Amino acid sequence: MGYDGGRLKDEIRKFFSETLNDILKLEENSTYGRPDDLSLKEIHVIEAAANAMRDGAPARASDIAAELKVTPGTLTAAADSLEKKGYVLRTRDIDDKRGVRVVLTARGVGAREQHAAYHAELAEKIVSYLGAREGDIDPRPLIDFMEAARAVCLKKEPPKHEVKILADSACDLGTEEAARLGVTLLPMNILFGETAYRQDVDMSAARFYELLSESKEQPITSQLTPFILERAYREITHGGGEAVAIHLASALSGTYQSAVLAARETPGVYTVDSKSATLGASLLVREAVKLRDAGTGAAEIARRIAALGERLVMLAYIPTLKYLVRGGRLSATAGVVGSALNIYPIISVRDGAVKSVGKARGKNAACAEIARMIKKEGVDNAHGVVFGHAAARDDIARLQDALAELVGGCEISYCEIGAVIGAHSGPGAVGVAFIKRADE
Repeated sequence: MGYDGGRLKDEIRKFFSETLNDILKLEENSTYGRPDDLSLKEIHVIEAAANAMRDGAPARASDIAAELKVTPGTLTAAADSLEKKGYVLRTRDIDDKRGVRVVLTARGVGAREQHAAYHAELAEKIVSYLGAREGDIDPRPLIDFMEAARAVCLKKEPPKHEVKILADSACDLGTEEAARLGVTLLPMNILFGETAYRQDVDMSAARFYELLSESKEQPITSQLTPFILERAYREITHGGGEAVAIHLASALSGTYQSAVLAARETPGVYTVDSKSATLGASLLVREAVKLRDAGTGAAEIARRIAALGERLVMLAYIPTLKYLVRGGRLSATAGVVGSALNIYPIISVRDGAVKSVGKARGKNAACAEIARMIKKEGVDNAHGVVFGHAAARDDIARLQDALAELVGGCEISYCEIGAVIGAHSGPGAVGVAFIKRADE
């Protein structure tokens, strides 16, 4: 019996709205075709990892995320679960110190083979159901049908008013990383004498530390004004949509107060006081990006990020407190740590306050002391961790190794401490920012 166009369309609609939906639900709710402790999403991660591996070599996490069409943060959570269950192993990418590679364990290979056998069985039963030998069936109409469906699903949807994430450049995300994450950076100004520079626009971090060593004057950082911020907010929300703006701690700069005033004049903009700077603010921006990519609304993103800010801790060792004292961030009394050779002060930033919390003799001891402090706090590994340095890239690995067990399972990111904060820390600072465990 033939089908007219209307009836055929109705049958196709019924297939996608009912039949296919039933198939997907049954596969998701049943563990047939995969190990009992794996979800359907997890088996898809295993398959994507296997597809991304070349000649058995570990695959880049970024390549796996791209194949799955998910954000790196979403993949990190899945990979963490799979590693704990023994299906994958993660290693640092030797070609890209910031990257991670993933390889299947023998158990992971077995899970993939089990799922592949399940799909092979399905194909065999479908061919058998058609009542003909495989060679007698013309597969082209069926393949064309599936390809047409895939093409429609991949077709770009009409543009939506995506939530925008903004941050001032004191978060030290860097222009390239900000572009990758879809974050708009608002450059802050640094003045050396009468010469003004825009962070990451007119002056890189490396150039800043050169000028800092040459200058006899303390550089001055200039807060963003309500006028500048309102203009940026209006531009980013032009045509509708919402935005979340994450700014340098109000206790450290007047920028956040300017942001509040600007947001009052710009509907749809939600401001967040990071209560931190540099590594800490970078961490909150990254968490905001994850929420945005998960489809969370601007108001809810702002609420959650503000709540995380209450648990945000940044710890760092620096060669000397003189820059913090000279810049007025610490009193001269707090800046006195003795004149013993090779003493490294340790500072913390939380709730917007910079405090000297300890000291250690040598970098190794400083890393060990930071590890002791973090162990006392506890790390919430549901969130990321950011390591950073001020013109001391080679010292990052030492601190990361000291904290390896404490930050296990966390997504690791890096940043270079730029001019706004570097003016107060000076070169040589190395630190980490994390979300401490919530109180019971």
